[in-house]
Amino acid sequence: MPRPAKVPTPPPPGHVWAPEAARRLGLTVKTLWNYRALGKGPKPKVRGRKLAYPIDEIEAWLEAQDNPAPDREQERETRPPEPRLTKPARAKSAA
Repeated sequence: MPRPAKVPTPPPPGHVWAPEAARRLGLTVKTLWNYRALGKGPKPKVRGRKLAYPIDEIEAWLEAQDNPAPDREQERETRPPEPRLTKPARAKSAA
C-alpha cells in the first residue's frame, strides 16, 4: 500500500504554527515553549499535537512589549530605593 505524501498540514485560518510564530516574535522555538510553560507570551491553541498561535495574539503581544502599560512605568519610578547593607567592622586582634 503506498504511503500518503508528507505534506505539512496547514494551520487553522488566522493562526500560524509555533516555528512561524517564533520567527514573527524574533524568538527561538525553545524560548516560545518556555514562555508557554511560564504563562508568558501569546496564548496558543492546541491542534492535535501542534500549537497554533493566533496572529492577532502575536501582534497584540508585540504591541504590548513595545508600549508597556503606563501604570507599570510609573511603578518603576516610584519604587523606593533598596536599603544599603553595611558590613560590621572587624575587631583587630592583639598579637
